[in-house]
Amino acid sequence: MRRFILRARRQKPQLRFTLAAVIVLLFFALLGCGRLLLFFLNRELFADIPFLQILGAFISGVRIDAATIAVLALPPVFVALLPVKSPRWLKFWTTLLTFEFIFFAALTIADLIYFGYVKRHMGEELLSLGNDLSFIIGYISGPALAPALLLLCALAAIIWFKNKLLSAAYEPPRFKGFKELGLYIIFAALILLGVFGGFKKRPLNIPDAFHTAPTSGLANLALNGIFTSYNIIRKSNYIAANETDINAATETAVSYLIEPDETAPRPYQYPLMRHKNHKAQIGPNVIIVALESWVPQYIDGAGGGKYGVTPVFDELIRKGVYYENFYAFELRSLQGIAAILASAPALPGLPKLGYGLERAGLTSLAHILGARGYRTIFAQTSQCKSFNLCATAKNMGFGEAYGMEDMPRQFNYAKQEGYGYDYDMYALLAKKLEGQKEPFFIFAFTGITHIPYLGPLEGFNKYPETNEENRYLNALYYADYSIGRFMEEAKKQGWFNNTIFIFTADHTFNRKGSIREKYNIPLLIYGPWYLQARRAGEVGSQLDILPTVLDLLRINDNYAAAGKSLLAGGPRAALFADGYTIGIITPQGALRHTRSKTLESEVYSGGNFDAQAAQKLLLGLDKTFYTLLKEARWQEHPAPLAGADGSVQ
Repeated sequence: MRRFILRARRQKPQLRFTLAAVIVLLFFALLGCGRLLLFFLNRELFADIPFLQILGAFISGVRIDAATIAVLALPPVFVALLPVKSPRWLKFWTTLLTFEFIFFAALTIADLIYFGYVKRHMGEELLSLGNDLSFIIGYISGPALAPALLLLCALAAIIWFKNKLLSAAYEPPRFKGFKELGLYIIFAALILLGVFGGFKKRPLNIPDAFHTAPTSGLANLALNGIFTSYNIIRKSNYIAANETDINAATETAVSYLIEPDETAPRPYQYPLMRHKNHKAQIGPNVIIVALESWVPQYIDGAGGGKYGVTPVFDELIRKGVYYENFYAFELRSLQGIAAILASAPALPGLPKLGYGLERAGLTSLAHILGARGYRTIFAQTSQCKSFNLCATAKNMGFGEAYGMEDMPRQFNYAKQEGYGYDYDMYALLAKKLEGQKEPFFIFAFTGITHIPYLGPLEGFNKYPETNEENRYLNALYYADYSIGRFMEEAKKQGWFNNTIFIFTADHTFNRKGSIREKYNIPLLIYGPWYLQARRAGEVGSQLDILPTVLDLLRINDNYAAAGKSLLAGGPRAALFADGYTIGIITPQGALRHTRSKTLESEVYSGGNFDAQAAQKLLLGLDKTFYTLLKEARWQEHPAPLAGADGSVQ
């Protein structure tokens, strides 16, 4: 240490300037290492990309890192440089920067883990963490306790060692007059250049990475999780604008969505609002189950595998209508639930369900069916406050909403999972429906197949829990068993043969492979007494569920939807979104778009994919949906919101 102190005192630059340079280099090194790790941990995303394009993404990443550091780290560095003659001044600001560096490191690690699951950086997820605070605290005090304590100890040690060095090497700053003033001006100019990414009119933002990158994978390689999180938390305009003419876009959307047997009563003010032209009647009960992270690959009856963990669901597929080309709208639960319950696309730039989207005048299945005399129940295995879902369900017209805290434990579980147990939820629903006077509508959201897939119960460890896939399969085995028990209980009650069961997923588990593989989820409509069993090849998405239910129930109320009934004919496509991009899947091919250019496309075997026509439809739908939701022109006089107690306001 003595040798280091003497060397520091002999250096020409003052200590504060040396520290500033070291701090900036450390931040660059941290973000650069994070990008290298992202690349090596996700090599499959870049396997077929030329080396020069990958190198270009790394160079673009330096620009993104410079903007990140300029916004979040350089301001306190600038203040630390001021010639204040007190060692406490330098210690305070370097301690603050140490905290920031450790926070950057922790967030980078979390982002790498998150990216491994969803293949995109963190962002909007941080806005809703407060609603799952108990889960986060439980996770930190449980599986993450040792790493958290280690991180705190490392932070304390670093600060102590840093302050000891500063105390020994400190020298009072010497103000160098105009020369130093010029240095401050240059420093401030560098901050501005970093923030704006050069001589531009607006600060560097997320769309810039997608605008310059040839693929979404390379755009994500250039970005870092700190940059994306910061820009989304400050609610900047983080997505490119769709420049399609709104009149042309609306014409495209209306032509695609509105079916021949439908009437649009307000084609100008509310162009997507329509109703079926058939005679209304009270139909069967409806139960929609959103299965957490279920994918066809692991369902033997759907994907043709031999995993042996879905015997119940396989049998239901044999007797029901199973849609093989069905897709999630997004890769997150909130967006999936909004698509299922309201056929509302939470597009990039729009608020999410529970955080403002519901105020856009959405059509809600619960409102429509409740007005028809249906008892409406919402249930989720996680706690009621998780993602505001129980409160949001009440606002969407559900008369009852239940969460984990309402569900008595049915087994002596080794530990309570943060996302709850499916069996407990089904048991509660069966109890609530005893002696039920029909009709009723239920939406149930499962949770046991959510990461980290911890072992649910002894007896369901079909595979050794040596890797993530095996843990998922064991959780899936338990989830499938829970469905079977619920169906058995339903058969004991008088309403079973007058109920349509709809099983789908909130999003996928498999985030690798083609666009189609990343978004493909199961859709099973089970009601042999209403629908003949078949394997359906039609393309559909979660946005099509609401119009399909209204069609099945022969309901002729006004509704607005971003999808159309799966029972209807005509051309079909599935709209999807993924954080900062949008896309479309057709029977012939698919493409991903930034709203300003196509990032990637794929053609399916035997298909003659017209990419230009697909892009026109995609941009037309996106522009129409985004504009109508922003301007609250989704539906005229939607059903009134419900209060927290379920009463209509």
